[in-house]
Order: sequence, then C-alpha cells, then structure tokens
Amino acid sequence: MAAPLQLTRMHRVLIGVVVTGAVIIAGIGFAGSYAAVRELALKKGFGNFAYVFPIGIDAGICVLLALDLLLTWIRIPFPLLRQTAWMLTVATIAFNGAAAWPDPLGVGM
Repeated sequence: MAAPLQLTRMHRVLIGVVVTGAVIIAGIGFAGSYAAVRELALKKGFGNFAYVFPIGIDAGICVLLALDLLLTWIRIPFPLLRQTAWMLTVATIAFNGAAAWPDPLGVGM
C-alpha cells in the first residue's frame, strides 16, 4: 500500500488558486449562459418559467453528476445518471448557440 500523499504549503496554495479560478470561471459561465438561455426561453413563450428554466438545467447537471459520484463511491454505479447529465450539458450548449443564431461569431462564443 502506498504512503499517504503529503501536501506542502505550496501544494495547498496551488490548490486554493485552482479552486478559486474554477469558481470564478464557473460563475462567469453560469451568468452568461443563464442570460442567454433565459432570453431564448422568453422568446419561445415559456413565460415566467423562463426565469428558472436555465437554473433547472444547470442544477440537474450538478445533481446528476454528484449522485453519480456518490453511487460510484459506494460501489453502486448507475451510468445512466452520467449520460443524462451529459445530455443536459449538450442541451445547454445547444440552447446557448440557438440564442445567438444566426450570427456565427455569437454562436461560437
């Protein structure tokens, strides 16, 4: 059995920088995606549901992946959870692209 990993102070600082950066990037991505998908949902006639629709998609991705990790950790893998989360990820990417359609640069962004 391998010895436990010893983290130095520099490792902890680096982990802190990575986690902070990841949270900032995720926040920026969520804000932009939320606005684009909400506007698309409003245009498509979702009414007041348009304000929670993007949150539901992103929360669904997070919950499904967390549940998949938990079940895998306790040795009860259920791959359909991960595949469903991937489908929701593809859907949110498609919705973001559709919100900028037909501007090719906007779709790419």
